[in-house]
Amino acid sequence: MFARWLFVRLNAAEKALQQGRIDDAYTAAMQPDLRRHPRGERLLDELVRPLVARARLHRQAGRFADGLADLDRLVTAGRAGPDVQALRQQVLEEMRQQAGQAAGRQQACDRVAEDLRAGRLETGRLDLQRIDDPRRRAELAGELEARIARGSQLLQQAAEALATTDVLAAARFWQQACERYGRTQATDEFAIRLAAACRQAVERWVDEGRLEHLEATRSALRSLLAIVPSLTDSERLVELCRRAVAQFSANDCLALRETLLRLKAARGSAAWVQAALSAVANITEGREALLASPLGLFASTAGGRTPNVPERSGGGTVAADPDAVRLLRPLLVLVDGGGSGLLVRRDLVRIGRGGGASEVDVPMSGDIQSHHADIVRRGEDYFLTAYGPVAVNGRRVEHTLLRDGDRVELGPGAKLVFCKPSAKSESAVLRLSHRSRLAQDVSDVVLFRDTCLIGPTAGCHLRTHEGHGQAVLYERAGGLYAHEAAGPHWPSARPQPVLTGRPLQVGDVGVTVKPYET
Repeated sequence: MFARWLFVRLNAAEKALQQGRIDDAYTAAMQPDLRRHPRGERLLDELVRPLVARARLHRQAGRFADGLADLDRLVTAGRAGPDVQALRQQVLEEMRQQAGQAAGRQQACDRVAEDLRAGRLETGRLDLQRIDDPRRRAELAGELEARIARGSQLLQQAAEALATTDVLAAARFWQQACERYGRTQATDEFAIRLAAACRQAVERWVDEGRLEHLEATRSALRSLLAIVPSLTDSERLVELCRRAVAQFSANDCLALRETLLRLKAARGSAAWVQAALSAVANITEGREALLASPLGLFASTAGGRTPNVPERSGGGTVAADPDAVRLLRPLLVLVDGGGSGLLVRRDLVRIGRGGGASEVDVPMSGDIQSHHADIVRRGEDYFLTAYGPVAVNGRRVEHTLLRDGDRVELGPGAKLVFCKPSAKSESAVLRLSHRSRLAQDVSDVVLFRDTCLIGPTAGCHLRTHEGHGQAVLYERAGGLYAHEAAGPHWPSARPQPVLTGRPLQVGDVGVTVKPYET
């Protein structure tokens, strides 16, 4: 019975092959019991020719996967001779080539789509010609034309706004056209006209002080700069005004003054800039006046008392911090971002040759006497008394009143300039020439009276080269204290005791004070 059923299946498989039903014949012949029968083996041999022929037809039609499937059937059936293996390798190679071409076509489509999303419409138009697929090319071409049409509508609105001198509206419509629908030759041509109008409008708005208009056009100016680089000056004006607003809000008068000076140099016709400069100057002068007054020295104290300096019951004060440095002898002041200074509090300051027989406060090098001259303070005035040859402004003197800017020469290697940096402070400065610097590279000697101002401005006794803040050193109850004198937080800053040899940060100013050792 089973043998009869086997012959029935063999007959059905052979009949399928005769009728051209290759797949049915192959499926039946691959059954294990049929493969073991001689007729089944012959059937598989007969299937080689039609499967190879069909694989060749699939290859010619570009259906490489179907052709490879027929050849793989022969491999599975163990009928893959040299011809079949060679054909299979050719089909695999052509499949790889087809996959590479398909990937290239997909990349071309993706590139055009990305161009459209990024607004590179002209580039997208060129890349569109490289797409082989007619359907995808038509779809992307339709999207391109739609974007160009919508962008043209916004560009037309921009042109109408520009015709009515509404520069802000024109800039807004142009920017929307570029950002939403992409740049085209038309948007770039309009950008040249818009840039000229923006340049005139920015200058007019700066002169009139219309800062809100400048802020509104800032984004469009940045976009226009990519097309019209000559707008750099206009963008700089906008940024300077923006910076001035931020500095005013932060109460940073020093930085605000610098920005206003830049604006004045760029647009000297802006009356509001000059008025603002005058106001800043008044504020600065007022702060300096307050700083030099008792209010300035006690700015952050409670109840009119210096912080950490409690009152005695019998009157007077004592320093609460016993480690605060004293001004009993000259002090070396090291300023971060500046030079080294010497702080001398005495009313009579002796100047002479360092290492000489006489003890002096300002030990200079050069061919001078061991005690060459004295500078004496009387009230707000400073007098020079000479014991050796001294010339002031080129004139030989023995006793003279020193004035701000006087050039003093004690010898070939001992020259200095007497300065009174601030009229609000009684302290003076001896600014030494480069060759006359003292030991430890001291370039300035502060004749300390009430305050020593440290900062970047010409009104400071010790100058810094970085930052905008100022610090003031002052004496209370025998100790030296520091307080922030300018900057956004100076009104609320608290005094700090100056400790020997310890770095101290006062706002933007860093200082270290220690005894001066020659």
